[in-house]
Amino acid sequence: MIIIDSIQMEIINTIKLLIYKENPGLLEKIDFDDDRLFLEPLLFAYFNYKSEALLPSELLTEIMQGYFVTQQEIIISHSFKNSSVAYLPKLGYFKKGKKTPFDEIGMIENTNIEILKYPVNLLQNIFRDFSGNLIPSTEIICDNELVENNLIYLTNAISLIKENSNEHFKLIEICCQKILLFKTDTNRTNSFAAITAHGIAFLNVYQDDYDEVFFVDDIAHQTGHIILTTLFYNRKTIFKIDDEQNVEDIIKLKDHRTIYILLHALYTYFTTFLCLDNCLKNDRFKGKQKKEAIGRIGFYLKKCTGDLDRFKKINTFYQGIENVLTLEGMETYNLIEEKYMEVFQRWDAIINVFDYSNQTYNFAFKNFNELN
Repeated sequence: MIIIDSIQMEIINTIKLLIYKENPGLLEKIDFDDDRLFLEPLLFAYFNYKSEALLPSELLTEIMQGYFVTQQEIIISHSFKNSSVAYLPKLGYFKKGKKTPFDEIGMIENTNIEILKYPVNLLQNIFRDFSGNLIPSTEIICDNELVENNLIYLTNAISLIKENSNEHFKLIEICCQKILLFKTDTNRTNSFAAITAHGIAFLNVYQDDYDEVFFVDDIAHQTGHIILTTLFYNRKTIFKIDDEQNVEDIIKLKDHRTIYILLHALYTYFTTFLCLDNCLKNDRFKGKQKKEAIGRIGFYLKKCTGDLDRFKKINTFYQGIENVLTLEGMETYNLIEEKYMEVFQRWDAIINVFDYSNQTYNFAFKNFNELN
């Protein structure tokens, strides 16, 4: 926890400097010691996209005004863009021509994590397909109805993680500021976390039968990305080699991921194993949910086995892991490998007979149940 706190201070100081360079007067209006402000994901989105999307500088004021120590008249213009609804952090959701919110900020019960209820204009550039092309907003469902239909499952899943994997939950709450639910074709994009809006877990709830098991899985997965992005903020403290090298160039197997992305994948297996397995050990799932949780663990064990093998091939290429990762990097890798072995030994006898031949990239319980 001490390590991640110190790393977050580096991130916070970077955001403070960016704000100072653009509009130093804003820093006089806020609590300079309010770390939550400087971890606001919309600030990351603003500074990442302001050149590409030609964002007006006034938008920075709109994003930050909810954090002003002395509340002033609401400034709201650029947050609308082409939408009839605007989101202002800490203040709520506004309709054009109105200075008072029509809906308030939504917090997930018993957490410091916000659930975004409506589309956020500044996040539209985040939604990209697998080729990097912008996904039209008309092809993405992201609204309050989707939130209301899934909120009980999401809230229960967060509670399950908090109760059964409490130390890890503390990391989630430190690193993940917000969750956004959306629904779109998985041929375009899956659930994800993006460094361009660091601190938001984007969950694609495209299957109608999702419940607590899916959300424990996907929350653990996507917040795992956010946690590792934080931990790996300075990659030189983790990698001794160029982590942007393509895996396939080294191991000569088809794999378009970079070494950095491969380690990210391995870490999310660790977080998913941790949260699902702890729920099962504590007998928190029954019947269909228990079967699904075990099925998901088996699904990821197969993927993790392959990815661990690929990372070992990279280590061999460089004549040992000590030539690939620093001591800090090896600690993370060892954590992953130890959890993999623990979960494998606990569940292999059961999952070994499962048939996953009808699964796609994302686990589907309906398909799993047909064969098992």
